[in-house]
Amino acid sequence: MKKFIKTFLFSIFIFLISDKVYANNIDSINMDIYLDKYGNANITEEWNANLTDGTEGFRYFGNLGNSTITNYSVRSESRDFSQYSSDNSWNVNASFSEKAYKYGINNNNGNKELCFGISSYGHHKYTLSYTVTGFVGQTEDSQVLYWELIPTDLAKLTNNIYIKIHADQKFSDTLDVWGYGNYGGYAYVYDGYIEVSNQNLRSDEYVTVLVKFPNSTFETNNNIGNNFDYYYNMAEAGAEHYVDNSSSVDNSFAFIPFLVFGFNFIIWVLIIVFISKVSKNSNYSSGKSIINFGTKGRKISKDTPMFRDIPCNKDIYMAYWIAYNYKMMGKQTDFLGAILLKWLKEDKIRINSNSTGTIFKKEDTTITFVLPVDDTLQLETELETKLYKYMYEASKDGILESKEFEVWCKNHYNKILNWFDKVLDYQNEKLVNMNLLKPVEKTTLKIFKSTEYLTDEKLYEEAVKMKGLKNFFEEFDNMSDKEAIEVKFWQEYLMYAQILGVAEKVAKQFKKLYPDIIQDYTYNSVLFIHTISYTGMSSASRALSRAQSYSSGGGGFSSGGGGGGSFGSGGGGGFR
Repeated sequence: MKKFIKTFLFSIFIFLISDKVYANNIDSINMDIYLDKYGNANITEEWNANLTDGTEGFRYFGNLGNSTITNYSVRSESRDFSQYSSDNSWNVNASFSEKAYKYGINNNNGNKELCFGISSYGHHKYTLSYTVTGFVGQTEDSQVLYWELIPTDLAKLTNNIYIKIHADQKFSDTLDVWGYGNYGGYAYVYDGYIEVSNQNLRSDEYVTVLVKFPNSTFETNNNIGNNFDYYYNMAEAGAEHYVDNSSSVDNSFAFIPFLVFGFNFIIWVLIIVFISKVSKNSNYSSGKSIINFGTKGRKISKDTPMFRDIPCNKDIYMAYWIAYNYKMMGKQTDFLGAILLKWLKEDKIRINSNSTGTIFKKEDTTITFVLPVDDTLQLETELETKLYKYMYEASKDGILESKEFEVWCKNHYNKILNWFDKVLDYQNEKLVNMNLLKPVEKTTLKIFKSTEYLTDEKLYEEAVKMKGLKNFFEEFDNMSDKEAIEVKFWQEYLMYAQILGVAEKVAKQFKKLYPDIIQDYTYNSVLFIHTISYTGMSSASRALSRAQSYSSGGGGFSSGGGGGGSFGSGGGGGFR
């Protein structure tokens, strides 16, 4: 129902969201900002960039106020993360080769441009390090951090940013934090540090942060005058506050106040009646489509006979769609484990276990990515390719530990959680092309038109088979006949068991019945895949919940607009 509301509203109102198509682009920007005891910021920025033209990258700062920039340096993985050399007389008009593996500061009308040579085209990670003095300012009643951290020029090149602000002392969970310039991003305190992120940053947005620290938090000498309210009112000017209704309705409902201005009370009543009417008709939302299950509905009898073959023609995407829509899976995110088992079967990944420690032995299990991650990587679907790249990015070196994936999911929760809905969208479209979902235009109250998709009888038949297979898995412990199943399909069985949430149980019984087929390393691989999937998705869900429940400052969500007059504003950055 929540996703239907989103679909309905978005079908009435048109969003003009610009795609970020540029010759050069940045996959992600990660910033680590360490505040020392004096309120100076030691900043490390990582730009994961894909470059095709230009001679240099640059980071431009305007409105520095009393602050200065020092200790600037650059490194790049293209030289094994070795340090670039400093050029004290940087010339923005120098040639590509003259700038290669060099960095410098260009003074632009009193403002600072941190520059570095692109050095070579393609995918690169550039790491910029610098110090900003007086990052925290002293007001009459508090200490304030008020900076534009990501200007619009950089937002045009990336939609994925993550910023961590921390100090020697942990920040209180009650610390007031506000985010501006990017509607619906996150800005809140977690585990003693400030976390700011947005995986859907639009090209016309920016990221500005306002933090109110108690007096004496830092020994800052940067006296910026006025009181906190002066800067807060400045930041609030023009801000469009994000409203989180996730406890009752999908977050997209927060867009309503900005989309339906001009509509009167009668229109609101009609919308509510329409939603109630559609809800009553027992339609169900999968991805962005409204699914109508016909006269048989989507409830499959618990007494469905056991089914011992592989349904859905061994297509785990269709199996996932059916298990989700016909309410057979415990968690939508269980599908991640099925994908990992698929990659394991296809030799796209390997599971490696090594014993570590001398006295107390510990099993260290990792995933090794076999395929090179570059522009040539192409898996069964574009979404599968994207997931492979996500997990490789989490590993940093092609060998993924469970903790590494957990941390990555925490920092990129929107990206990984949205991936599952996109898979459902993909499968919806595929089923329409197969004539298994049939679009039907509906008119309600003679005013509203919408499209819902009527399921074909064949989908119901596959759903019955899936339910029969689940019943079969649940009786696995009682199975004694070794010929009861096609043993050669054991890998497919495990994928389906993972989708249905019983992979551990099935793997254990397989090991018991077929020890010659299910070796210890295979069994342990299934357990590790289950673990890494569970911990990763749990980490993403917790991160999302933290932001939604944050009650101080701006409530954990960034406003659209606002943030005017911040320090570091009027800046820019990118490649030229």
